[in-house]
Amino acid sequence: MSASSRVLRRVMMLGGTLAPVAAVAALLGAPGALAATAGAAVPASSATAAVSSAPQRLSSMDLGDSLPSNPDLLRQMMWIKSGQVPEAADGDLRVATFSAGLSRSAPGGLAEDLSEPGDEQGLQVAETVQRTAPDVVLLTDMDVDGGEEVAQSFRTNYLAVGTGGQRGIDYPYMYVSEVNNGVDTGADLDNDGVIGGPGDAFGPGDFAGQNGMVLYSRYPLDSDGIRTFRELPWTAMPGHAIPEGAYSELELSVLRLSSSSHWDIPVKVDGETVHILAAQPSRAEDGPTGAERHHDEMRFWADYLAAGTGQDEYIVDDEGEPGGLATDERFVLAGDFGPLTGTALEGTDHPSAVAGMLESELIQDPEPVSTGAENLDGDQPDATEVLGREGGEWALSRSDFLLPSSSLTATAAGVFWPLPGQLGSQLTRVESPGGEAGEPNETTPSEHRLVWADLDLSGGGSD
Repeated sequence: MSASSRVLRRVMMLGGTLAPVAAVAALLGAPGALAATAGAAVPASSATAAVSSAPQRLSSMDLGDSLPSNPDLLRQMMWIKSGQVPEAADGDLRVATFSAGLSRSAPGGLAEDLSEPGDEQGLQVAETVQRTAPDVVLLTDMDVDGGEEVAQSFRTNYLAVGTGGQRGIDYPYMYVSEVNNGVDTGADLDNDGVIGGPGDAFGPGDFAGQNGMVLYSRYPLDSDGIRTFRELPWTAMPGHAIPEGAYSELELSVLRLSSSSHWDIPVKVDGETVHILAAQPSRAEDGPTGAERHHDEMRFWADYLAAGTGQDEYIVDDEGEPGGLATDERFVLAGDFGPLTGTALEGTDHPSAVAGMLESELIQDPEPVSTGAENLDGDQPDATEVLGREGGEWALSRSDFLLPSSSLTATAAGVFWPLPGQLGSQLTRVESPGGEAGEPNETTPSEHRLVWADLDLSGGGSD
């Protein structure tokens, strides 16, 4: 694929035809962007790889319906009917992301809880992972103040030990690194007259390392190729969305773009490389500029994937290496990107950055769904998070994403959210046993749901 064709383009329906918008930043609505431009199925056959939306079509099938002859569709149908996630087809790579809620109120709390087997929430998260059996899984919202110690404890004491009748999974490889959550900036960002505290941190968190990220893998990681962008200044991004007058010059000089971090982790799978591009951006409620920061944290990925267009010239990783991802690399965007998919920033011309990503020709959306979400809200079978209740109804959101490059072939995808009574449904319950209908259940591991996707790496993808 040429450099020019790798420019992220937002496509709009105009008179029945697809009209591309030329520049990445213009696609994402960055102010000043136009002025600035004036990290086993049949392979995909075009730049916009055809992805099966079978889960959505099959979700309403009756047991009496005829069985599809396509083995991928059959596996997905049986998953929908039973609630059990099917095994990945031979040769496929299963990737997952889960906002696990493994966070505690004080530093060292999670490390202590996971230092031995038996923590209830740890068991529930482990069982959720084991029921989907991913080859690579990104856990977000997990305290990493203990660094490798807490990540290792969870791997050894929980993931590797069978839970709830499931088999334990050995993940020989893992990645954990410092994040911006809870790290003090030394500036009074929240203007409360006191320097220090959550409001003055680089990213949301009550202590350094709260709500971080960990990646586990059955396949080796290219350690020398890992790139992190935790220290990239927010002001380095041309046409950034920081509201005028929101911060003093001193404060602007210390702000970082990533509220947690941006990771590019190359995974080596039988001679093939897939880059896991991981992040958990801020949410609108994370401080006075949470929405703007969320937009720019997602726009970072658009620029990172636009190598050769000039959009990535400001990007420098934490080791001082410049530039974005090479144009011929395959990748999966993964993480809790937040429930802002369809919203624009108030008072600006910024469209949603996540929505722009979903419309890019470089990225495919496997459109994972679940019967559990559809059971609560028939209009949102793709939901991955329970936000709460509004007017007696459950409010759901698609907040967690796996977005493979269009050069990969996604053979199956789903959200782990069984119907009540199906196997594993105790892990995704939204009402307490014996309680009032709709009563929040505090014994499930997270208000989020795990998302998985199977990727065929056997073909070369599309040019």
